Parts: sequence; C-alpha cells; structure tokens
Amino acid sequence: MTDLKFEVAFMPKDIKKNPSQVCVLVDVLRATTAMVTMLDKGCIEIILADNESKIRDSLEGLDQHQTLICAENIYGGVSEYAEFSPSLISIKDMDLKDKRVVLKTTNGTLAGITLWNFGIQQVLVGSLINAKAVMEKAVKMAIDLESSVTIVCAGRENGEIAALDDTYTAGVLLEYGKKTAESLNRKPLFKDSAKICKHLLSKYKDTIEAFEDSGSGETMRNIKCHEDIALCATENSSSLAPSLSFTKDGEIVVNKNNEVVVK
Repeated sequence: MTDLKFEVAFMPKDIKKNPSQVCVLVDVLRATTAMVTMLDKGCIEIILADNESKIRDSLEGLDQHQTLICAENIYGGVSEYAEFSPSLISIKDMDLKDKRVVLKTTNGTLAGITLWNFGIQQVLVGSLINAKAVMEKAVKMAIDLESSVTIVCAGRENGEIAALDDTYTAGVLLEYGKKTAESLNRKPLFKDSAKICKHLLSKYKDTIEAFEDSGSGETMRNIKCHEDIALCATENSSSLAPSLSFTKDGEIVVNKNNEVVVK
C-alpha cells in the first residue's frame, strides 16, 4: 500500500515551499467558514483583497449593484467600508444569490497571499462545515499529483502566532483525510505536526469547548458574535470544496463551481 503524507503548517509562514503539495487553508473562525457559507447561499464569486484600499479598487469595472463588500476591522467587527462582516450571523441574513462579494479578513486573506508568494499551486478552502468534502477532494488531488496534503492554519495576529481553533480543526480534517486515503488504498502517514493536531482532539470534550477556549473564541465573545462559535463548529453542512486562484495583484478569487478564475 502506497503512503500518503499528511502535514500541518500551524502558521502560513511555516509552509514548505513545495509547489506540488495540495494545501487546505483553514481560518475556521471565521474566514474560510464564511467563504463556504457565502458560496452555499448562491454567491457567484468571492474576491479576497489584502487590505482596505484594495477593496474599493477591486470594484472598478464590476457591476456595483451586484457586488457587496464583506470586511472586518482589526477588532473583528464590521469594517466602515463594508456592507457586512464575515460573521456567520450576518451572512445567514444576507441575500447573496447571484452576487459577487469582495472579502477582506484579518488573517485568512494574508494566509492566502503567503501561499501565493511561496508558489503553492493547489489550495482548497477548508472548514468544519465542508470537512468531509474538502478532504476527499484534497486526498484525490494529492493521489493524482503523486504529492502530499498539507493543512495550513491561518493563525492569529496577522499569521504571527498559532491559533488553537485552527489547530483543533486541522485535527478533525485529518481524521476525514485518513478515512478517504484508506478507502482509496493509500496508507495515511501522519508527520509530527499532524500527530500534534490529532492528539489535541482528545483534550476537549467537543469542538465548541475547544473553540470557546481559543483566542479566537474570546474575540467572538468580545465583539458580541458568540453565536458564530457554534455555527463554525458544525460539521459537513456543505458539500463544496472550493479552490483558490491567485491574481497578479495579490488577490484571491474563489468561484462557486470550484473552477479557478483569474482576473
């Protein structure tokens, strides 16, 4: 049985500069969960911008009646330039059918840009709400490419420190990856980083407890978005496994049909 290697980068800067690996980007509270949720609600395209000024620049040439801005400030609240924030509470009440969304978050966007700068070619959007779907796709891609799977945690404070919620989520995703690999006659090979995440699962009674204990969970409580914790802790409510595309301007584009679209 052929081995399939699984690793975890606890922060984007920890990623190995191996362009053939299949990466699953995780910013569970809340960027990647928000992306999948928006696509499930009928959003046709998400454009990720790396700073506030680029959000307005991204709208140039687009139909502004069909384009909304979703952005958070440094505290996690709604940006003054945005119609709504990446809070799942906000998103669930938005009419996003056939809309385009420009999204800016504190850590998730930067993580994507870091992967782009490192020359990573295959990046999927991962969260708990699409855990099974995204890991099935990641494993199948890695087998086709004769490569490996790396879960990349966005981290906190602009990707400078590890995040408990992302690390715990990586452990959950690895379990789905393991099952998929075995079903495809591959032997899962967990490197030390993956083993750390797997062992973390046993330290909490459930995902919500882990998220509550994290710095991100504290932020959710501080900005009155405590409900987001439970929403982001839900597993497999979505069957989407979107991919990221990187533009020359440093933006990231995600499409509902999972096809790469470069602006």
